Amino acid sequence: MENNNINNASETVSAFPDQAAKDVLQEELPKTAEDTNALTDTDVPGKKKLSDRDVTAHTAAMWKYNPVPESPEPYPESISRFASSGEFSVTAASVRGKKHKHDGSNRDDSFAFEIIDGMAVAAVSDGAGSKAFSRIGAKAACEAVIKYSKIRLEAIKRDFPNFRKELGGDIGSANFGNVCSQIAEMLRGSCAEAFAAVEAAAEKRLGNPEFEAVVDRKTELKDFSCTLLAAVFIPVETKNGREYLTASIQVGDGMIAAVDENAEVKNALIILGDADSGSFAGETEFITSEQFRNPESLMSRTKVRRGKLTSFLMMTDGVADDYYPNNPQLLRLALDLKLNGIIPEAGAGNSRDNADISVPEPVSYPWVNDGDVLYALQYAKNVLSETGLTLEDLWKNKALQKKASLSGFGIVHEKDCAEMLTIWLDNYVERGSFDDRTLLMINTEN
Repeated sequence: MENNNINNASETVSAFPDQAAKDVLQEELPKTAEDTNALTDTDVPGKKKLSDRDVTAHTAAMWKYNPVPESPEPYPESISRFASSGEFSVTAASVRGKKHKHDGSNRDDSFAFEIIDGMAVAAVSDGAGSKAFSRIGAKAACEAVIKYSKIRLEAIKRDFPNFRKELGGDIGSANFGNVCSQIAEMLRGSCAEAFAAVEAAAEKRLGNPEFEAVVDRKTELKDFSCTLLAAVFIPVETKNGREYLTASIQVGDGMIAAVDENAEVKNALIILGDADSGSFAGETEFITSEQFRNPESLMSRTKVRRGKLTSFLMMTDGVADDYYPNNPQLLRLALDLKLNGIIPEAGAGNSRDNADISVPEPVSYPWVNDGDVLYALQYAKNVLSETGLTLEDLWKNKALQKKASLSGFGIVHEKDCAEMLTIWLDNYVERGSFDDRTLLMINTEN
C-alpha cells in the first residue's frame, strides 16, 4: 500500500548557534561540485580539517525542516510500496531530500511498478531540480511506462504463447531473439509514451494562473523535464535452473544494476544502465528531449540480460551518487540494505569465526523532520573502516554481516520492508548528499 503522508513538523533549527557551526554547515551544503572538491581536498589555513564523520555529526541537527508548499499540486513528503509475486518481491520508496526540506520545496522523484502474471515492470524518474514542475513530469512518465507495458505484454503473450519457455531456452536461438526484440521494443515504446504523457501533463496546465505565477510566465514543456529508467523483470527456467531475464532502458542519470549475493565479489555486480550527460558538464539528458520521440534513438540505451541474481536495483542519482564509483560501490549499497534489514539476510555462517572481530555500533543522527527522532542505522563503510577489512572480505563473510547488522545488535525497528526502506533513505547520512532519494528493488527468493 502506498504511503502518501505529508509531514508537517516544525523546523528543528531556527538559527545557527554560532559562526563556527555555520561554517560547518556551509561545508555540508556545497553550491557546486567545485565547492565540494575544494572542501574535501584543500586545507583551510588556521582551520582544523574535519573528517566526513566530524562534519556530518556537527551538521546533522542543523538542517531546517520546512513543509511541502501548499500549491500548486503539492507532492507527498514520501511514498513507498511493497508487493510480492510469491517468487520475488518489489519494494520501493521515494523521500524528499534534505535540501528540499531545508528550502521548503517539493520532492521531484517518482516511481511506479506493477507485477503482471509473475513478471514485473518498473519505472523510476528524477524530476529536473531546476524545473518548477518536474515532479509532475516524473510521475506522469512513470505511470505511462506501466500503462503502456501492460498493454504490450498482453500482445506479446498472444503472439508468443510460450514466450517464458522461449526466454529460458538457448540464448542463440531465433525464438529467444524474437521475444527479446519484442520486449526491447516494448521498453523503447514506453519511453515514447512517457514523452507523450509529460507533454500532455504540460498542456493540461497551460494557461493555469496558479502555475504561471510560480515561473512568472506561461508554462512550457521544459518546466516538466525529467529523467527515466524503465525495466521489465521476468523469471525463467533454464537448463541451469532459475534465472531472470531483465531488460532495461535509461535516459539521464541514476543507475540500474543486478546483484548476486551468492557470487564472488568480482562477478556479483552487473551495471545495466549508463548515466549520461547532456551538452554541458553537469547536465543530464531528459525524456522530454525531442530525440526521444523516436524509439530508434533509444536502441543503444537498451540492455537485455539473462542470468542469476538476488537483487535488481533501480535508483535516482540521489542514491547512485552516494555509492560512486558505482562499480564496485553498489555492492556496498547492497550490504547497507542487508545490514539495516531491508534486503533479507542470507545464511549466517559460523559466528565463532568472527569472535575476535569487533564491529562498530550502529549510528544515530537527528531526523531532519523532527530532531527528537533518532533511527539507529548501520553503515558498511564504518564496518570496513573500523575492522580494516576490504569490501570483498565483508561481502564473503555472511556471519560478520549478521554480527554487524541491526539485528545483530538486537535493534528491531518493527517496520515492514517498505517502511524500513523509507526510514533508511530518509535518515542515512553521507557528506554532501541532500538530494531526493528514490530506490526500487526486486528481491528474489534465491
